[in-house]
Amino acid sequence: MNFSYIYPPRPETKIAPTSLDIFDKMFIYLAEPKLNGSSMEIYINGKDIKIMNRHKEPIVCKIDKSELLALHRSDGQMIFCGEYMNKNQKDETDNLWNHKYVIWDIIMYNGKHLLGTTFEDRYRLLKTLYPDKLVKKHLHQISENCFRVNCVIRGFKEVFDDISKYDIYEGLVLKRVDGKLENGTTADNNTRTQIKCRKPTLNYNF
Repeated sequence: MNFSYIYPPRPETKIAPTSLDIFDKMFIYLAEPKLNGSSMEIYINGKDIKIMNRHKEPIVCKIDKSELLALHRSDGQMIFCGEYMNKNQKDETDNLWNHKYVIWDIIMYNGKHLLGTTFEDRYRLLKTLYPDKLVKKHLHQISENCFRVNCVIRGFKEVFDDISKYDIYEGLVLKRVDGKLENGTTADNNTRTQIKCRKPTLNYNF
C-alpha cells in the first residue's frame, strides 16, 4: 500500500486539574479521556495495513491484523489515530487491560485527508461508523480488542477525578469542537486546539 505519513493531532499545552472547571464553562471544548498506552496510527485500505507510532516509526502490535483490517468501512483509504494499550495497566476491574486499540480520531476517510474538518465533525463520523456500545465508563466496543473513546460534554473535573483512580487513564485531553484539522506535515501541527490535563505521577506533576 502506498501511503504518506501524517503526524497525528496531539496536545502540547497543559493545565492543572484545578483549571478544568474554567474550561468546562467555556462551552467550546469536549473532554476526551487520555489512555495510558502508546500512540498508534493505522493506515488501512481494506486489503493492506500499515501501523505507525507518532514518531513516524513502525510499531509492533499484537492484535491480529484481520481484526484491525475489519475496521475498514470506507470506499478508500482511512487513517485512524488511537492508543495501543501495551503498558500492563489495570482497568476499572483491577485487571490488566493489554493489547487493545482505542480510536480517538480519524484523519482520512474515503481516501480523502479530512483537512478543514472540525474535531466535532470527525467525532460524529466515528460515532456513525462505529455506533455507541458502551462497555466501560468511557469506551465503546467495536470488536474484541478494538474500541472508540467516548467524549464528555460537561463535568470535566468530576470525570477527571473518577478516571484518575485507574491505571489505564492518564487524564483528559480537551479538544475545541470547532478546531479544524491542519496538514500534519510536522509533529507540531494540530497542537493549538488541544489541551492536556494529566494526573500526577512519580515523574510528572503540573
